[in-house]
Amino acid sequence: MGALMLPPIPRLRRTDGWRDVAIEAREEPLVRVSDIGGGVRDDAQYHRLGFPGALSDSWLREGAAERLARAAASLPRGYTLVVWDGYRTIETQSALFGRYLDELVALHPDWPAEVLEEAVARYVTPPSRSPLTPPPHLTGGAVDLTLGDGDGRALDLGTVFDAFVSEAGARAAEGKPSPARDLRRLLFWTMHGQGFTAYIEEWWHFDLGDQFWGLVTGRPAYYPGADPPASRGLRG
Repeated sequence: MGALMLPPIPRLRRTDGWRDVAIEAREEPLVRVSDIGGGVRDDAQYHRLGFPGALSDSWLREGAAERLARAAASLPRGYTLVVWDGYRTIETQSALFGRYLDELVALHPDWPAEVLEEAVARYVTPPSRSPLTPPPHLTGGAVDLTLGDGDGRALDLGTVFDAFVSEAGARAAEGKPSPARDLRRLLFWTMHGQGFTAYIEEWWHFDLGDQFWGLVTGRPAYYPGADPPASRGLRG
């Protein structure tokens, strides 16, 4: 792996107001990430960690999977894309939201409920069952991923997955040169090149076709919430 010379990650639009984005639903199946092949590897983190409802494999909408394959093919030699999470059941979304809420309540018992929930929503979307406002991961258009080496071993991009800290922000490493900064730039521009939008709070989260994506691009979303794939492989 040689030195990476890439432009900075640009300033990103926040996703406040994403629930107002219209969804012009497109019928498209979920496909297993492990079937994409090439330079895409699957490492379903929530199943590994034993979260309720977590799928044993990561899944994405067919169009998102196709773009992810092209993104991996565009990487410099010696790099892969390692997917940590794609489609997420409402059970897993609820468990993630509840766990982080409990952590914040323990740290800040004096915070009002609305402040706590707003703080949680910065990193975990509330588990709405409304067809008008599905959490991004429920659509199959959102993907959490990182860069890996040629063998699919995750590289160090500055924080671990689901580190709900300011250092995890997509542009948080832009302040000074570092290997993590360069790798985040590579991941960003690789995904951007295939039409994915980045989430400002998490360097690992990208969207395509969901309401986060629609707000950033100014287009209607086209992925509504999806039912779990027939081959669920659930834990819990």
